[in-house]
Amino acid sequence: MAGTVPNLILNVTVNPPQISIIGPVKETTVQKLNTILPNCCTSAVGQKTKLEFVRREQPPHWHSQLPTSYVNEEMGQSQIFLALMDALEEEGQWILKGTNATNHDDTKVTYKFFFMKDEDDE
Repeated sequence: MAGTVPNLILNVTVNPPQISIIGPVKETTVQKLNTILPNCCTSAVGQKTKLEFVRREQPPHWHSQLPTSYVNEEMGQSQIFLALMDALEEEGQWILKGTNATNHDDTKVTYKFFFMKDEDDE
């Protein structure tokens, strides 16, 4: 009898950037993202962009936001998505199974990425 296959959901809202990771992700991956993701954004002159994921319990997930940053459509959004997917792939063979996007207005969009682990890796 096969065990349950782990699932993971990434919610990424842009402008300003907010990220939620729902699922079994390692703390080392979260720490790596704390370092990498601010470099994907722009902020006002003289401001340092700092990112710190916080563990929330209802429902259990990691959440972070960059309220003073902006992610442009040309490169910034792609860089964030690539950094997130690279970190998950390095962590443990997460496989992207589906995506969804919702426009809130002219600048705010929420992207959802659905991942599963390969059953052979379990």
